[in-house]
Amino acid sequence: MLREPRRIARAAMLSLCIGMGACGFWKLALAQEVVGLITGVGGSAQLIRGPQSLTIGVGMGVDLGDKIVTAPNAHVTLTLRDGSTLNLAESGTLRIDHVVGSAAAGPSVIGLLGGHLGSVIAAALGGTNGSYEVHTPNAIAGVRGTKFETAFVDGIPCPGFPTCLRYTEVGVSEGLVEVSNPTNPNAAPVIVKAGYETTVPCQEPPSSPGPLGIGEMGGPGYH
Repeated sequence: MLREPRRIARAAMLSLCIGMGACGFWKLALAQEVVGLITGVGGSAQLIRGPQSLTIGVGMGVDLGDKIVTAPNAHVTLTLRDGSTLNLAESGTLRIDHVVGSAAAGPSVIGLLGGHLGSVIAAALGGTNGSYEVHTPNAIAGVRGTKFETAFVDGIPCPGFPTCLRYTEVGVSEGLVEVSNPTNPNAAPVIVKAGYETTVPCQEPPSSPGPLGIGEMGGPGYH
């Protein structure tokens, strides 16, 4: 019975914070492990929190460990408390594994379990400290810049590797991103600079970066 008033109160605080440009909410969020806000949604999307499946709406708080799942023709924008934005396209799934400033130390880690994710990283996270990472089942993209896109494709042959049916593609618009394959400890990482992309097929090393548009970036929902 108490959940609904708490949810309404939280939503009211979030609206006040956004409208005033204040940071007080984020101090409260730190204690509650609320790591971001839904700031855009189109179509049908669900937030999975433990055994609950909640319909996503603008202003909803997102907690550490939550999953966001988009249906076909849907998309969701999540703004983290540092100002970074994540744009999950249709037929995608992401998980909030860790965010800078939460209880545990380390980089922000977003798990991309399927689909296409665009990441625009706040200036405070720029530089070479690798303080933001996107993890797919076969790749890690560690930020040394500000704007990049990641797609994880499962069940479709990888271009150039027809027997590989799961792969990750990373395209960089601004800055630098280090890409590695954690399933192959002997595979050297590559640094992808702005205007280039790389593909990570199955357990193979990341490909040598090529100009954006050479690969498919063909995960579901890529436009």
